[in-house]
Amino acid sequence: MTTTRLAVLRTLFDRLHAENIRYCHWKSNEHLLASFTGTTDVDVLFDRRAIIPLTRMLGEIGFKRFVVKPGRGYPGIEDYVGYDAATGALTHLHVHYQLTLGEKFLKGHRLPWEERYLATRVRDPEFDIYTADPHLELVVLLLRAVMKLRTRDFVKEMLGTPFISGGLQREIGWLKRRVTEQQLVAVGRELVGDAAALSLSRLVESARPSVHDLRAFGRRINPALDEYRLFGTTAAARQMLTREVGIAWWKIRNWLLGAPTKSTRTMPHGGLTVAILGPDGAGKSTVSTLLTAWLSREVAVVQTYGGSGKGSASPVRLLMQRAGALRRAVLGPPSSNVRRSSDKSERPNSAPPSPARLIWLLALFRERRARARAARRAKGLGMIVISDRFPQSQFPGGNDGPRLAPWLEHGSWWVRAAARQERGTFRLVDLSPPDLVVRLNVLPETALQRKPETPAEQVRQGIEVIRGLRFPPTTRVVDLDGEQPLDHVVRQAKQAVWESI
Repeated sequence: MTTTRLAVLRTLFDRLHAENIRYCHWKSNEHLLASFTGTTDVDVLFDRRAIIPLTRMLGEIGFKRFVVKPGRGYPGIEDYVGYDAATGALTHLHVHYQLTLGEKFLKGHRLPWEERYLATRVRDPEFDIYTADPHLELVVLLLRAVMKLRTRDFVKEMLGTPFISGGLQREIGWLKRRVTEQQLVAVGRELVGDAAALSLSRLVESARPSVHDLRAFGRRINPALDEYRLFGTTAAARQMLTREVGIAWWKIRNWLLGAPTKSTRTMPHGGLTVAILGPDGAGKSTVSTLLTAWLSREVAVVQTYGGSGKGSASPVRLLMQRAGALRRAVLGPPSSNVRRSSDKSERPNSAPPSPARLIWLLALFRERRARARAARRAKGLGMIVISDRFPQSQFPGGNDGPRLAPWLEHGSWWVRAAARQERGTFRLVDLSPPDLVVRLNVLPETALQRKPETPAEQVRQGIEVIRGLRFPPTTRVVDLDGEQPLDHVVRQAKQAVWESI
């Protein structure tokens, strides 16, 4: 993660000042540096009367709106993601129009204090932005802690794990150094009543308030916190449990599948398919993986594979590949007069594939159909699909193209049936062409240096095919020089993807 402050955020706040849009960075001001470098989210409360000019401004700066999975969003909060061209980093901006906060997994309270935040905001001299008055921020931070308390927190504290710890403890300590007791109590009287305000000073004097102390503070609040609830007690408990179980299952499932826990935010205007193409040795897999990792922290991404490599093989193909490897280990490699010039192609003037080869190809067709359907559905749901390679039907005989086209009229019915299966597979793939193609171009010498095990003729043929591919007018094609350093290539690929979102 970059340690450089993101220029896109500087531009945002400068524009807010220039256009006199009232805002306040309302929480977590203790780690503003982390927010300004893209390490953590940016939480900003805006004057709701500025919705129209703010929406226009965010679009002009390059922020793009995303939506969370149904059932996981919160009222009065919108999600925008910005891209910093200088560093290649993403920043996640929470746009708050109201103070929706509270329990973990729910945020079931709304505090009607937005105008107080905006009226008492202070300017931070280091970052030149408006932040919350520390007295107000500390009061609300303690209220948020009370709202998050659950029975399990009593048990954990009894077993030696304090509730106030880590980031929360640092934040309270940071705010304590910026407030005066007299002003803190005065703010507390207005917001939580006399009794709770008097206990505020005792709370902040404690090195680490206990769960019991926080509960006692919560009971003294007037009006009671229940008056600010967005849901009834039963509905809140049900929704919180449902969300917690759903998120826990999602994390467990990803762990079992060996997949990272990714964001679920999607694009409200529909998804995007990005294909990374290039000959062997161009760096397709590396660039695809880095793009997926870059995006998945903030938006929903699906990575797929358009080739026939071993790493993507289904159990059937994997079993056949292992059997072939065992056969070669026992009997040795096939003789040169039997071996095909390229195991990735079927030559029009050669004999039709063997039964074993046809079974392998039929398994590959089935995989490709499944991937094409999954990618099409993901795009339809607003996700971003990153495809390492992409099947093409323009050049038969390799480079992820058709292999059985010469035998569509073969005398053997099973060869014809396999060829028709292949044709149907490519028609299915062609239903959803990529929206963006990032084409990595390298010289034959570079490709052979990076992939010395690949035959020279296959490398040259692959370069010609990739260069010769044509796409529909709806597909944007970006050609990148794969000879450049990897970080430069990835930065250009990020820019192309961001422009297409």
